[in-house]
Amino acid sequence: MAQQDIPHDRPLEGASTQVTASVADRLERLPFSGFHRSFLLMVTAGEFVETLMLLGNGVVLALVAKVLGFSPAVSTYAIPVSFFVGEFCGSIASGYVADKMGRKTVFIYDLFVFGGGMIIAGFMSSAPLIALFVFIGGIGVGGEFPVVDTYTAEMFPGRHRGRRMATVYTIAVLAAPLIAAIAYAVSHPHAGPYSWRILLWLMGGLGIIVWIIRFRVPESPRWYESHGEDEKAAALMDSIEARVMREKGLTELPPVPGTVRVVPRKARYRDIFAPDLRGRTIMMLVFQFFQSGIFYGFTTLAPTFLLHKGITLVHTLLFSMIIYAGFFVGSVANLFIIDRIERKWGIVSTAIIAGVLGTIFAIVDNVAVAVLLGFLVTFTLWQFSNFLHTYQAEVFPTRVRSTAAGSVYSISRISTSILTFMITTVFLPHGLLASFGIIWVFIVIVVIDIGVFGPKSSQLRVEEIAQ
Repeated sequence: MAQQDIPHDRPLEGASTQVTASVADRLERLPFSGFHRSFLLMVTAGEFVETLMLLGNGVVLALVAKVLGFSPAVSTYAIPVSFFVGEFCGSIASGYVADKMGRKTVFIYDLFVFGGGMIIAGFMSSAPLIALFVFIGGIGVGGEFPVVDTYTAEMFPGRHRGRRMATVYTIAVLAAPLIAAIAYAVSHPHAGPYSWRILLWLMGGLGIIVWIIRFRVPESPRWYESHGEDEKAAALMDSIEARVMREKGLTELPPVPGTVRVVPRKARYRDIFAPDLRGRTIMMLVFQFFQSGIFYGFTTLAPTFLLHKGITLVHTLLFSMIIYAGFFVGSVANLFIIDRIERKWGIVSTAIIAGVLGTIFAIVDNVAVAVLLGFLVTFTLWQFSNFLHTYQAEVFPTRVRSTAAGSVYSISRISTSILTFMITTVFLPHGLLASFGIIWVFIVIVVIDIGVFGPKSSQLRVEEIAQ
């Protein structure tokens, strides 16, 4: 076994006496401080910018279709499909690079790729060229999300890891109602030729700004240790501990009762299918393939669902802004429960609740009730999202955490392209109830997969979960 607990003869105290303790021990005992806040802000800024497109591609799709006169199928291929295929490619490549070369390496380039792709896409007018550069922007987003999950899981103690991860996504999800509001503003009372372009230029410009700020982010000390770079890991931890002690006015840190020994191993892609991880990897691959149909089956197509109910484009964008506000409210609520509920059961319960609410949304004809139900669906779905983002990063060992997270996340990107396109072209013509009927198939698969085969993870150190 690569990692195990080894007892110490005596507790370890101040930063200067801590050289024999592992990075895990030293990180787990730190009180929340300015270091953690700074890290969260740098991580969250990038998440916020890329969430503008992740959750805003539905309104971009609606505007492109209206302004350029594309059919629903062509618009879907040009915006969400190309974007999610780009995410698929980016998450596979970036996950492995982050395990091989470091978390910071990926953080340095992914926002640049995203920003450049979105800006150039905003100058295009043909569907193939829009799709090409949206695809390139998607590569940057694909590199961002699994590495953010990995990075955050490694930098925070197990006792409040879930809440810190949820904080990142709570702030980031404000991008959803914001992009809907901007889309409404630039298209009211009528969508002009620059309405959708302004959205892409805004996303790309903010991406470049945050990319410049991100150069200050530190490497993960857990990554250093897992690669045998003990001196760098120790030096970074000395710096972090000194900052925390200075800020908190401490002369020593809480004692460490034992230590975790990490045996350095090279990052190899095939290790995620080694005998000790194969079952867990397959479980997460199945989960990620079908959860995308649950989450994006509603999120991406919400504006299209409203249009299908006979609501005008302008009112659809206004109502989408209200519906997307549920993401933020749900994420705030999730902050108070994510470390209190076992994460696997949080995933299962929110998937079922979202399915029930979504089915009622499909049935009702009253516009006000439909918007309220849409709000409740997104309220539930973002809690589902917070649970799954934390879970996918913490169930794998450090040496392959980013590779595994990127690989399983990539499956959700390609399945999102397949499933949203399938819902739009095959099921939506038969009505909203038919669309949510297929989503229920995805829910049943997810509930069985996670409920039966998923390990427990709440309140545990990532080293313990990996064992």
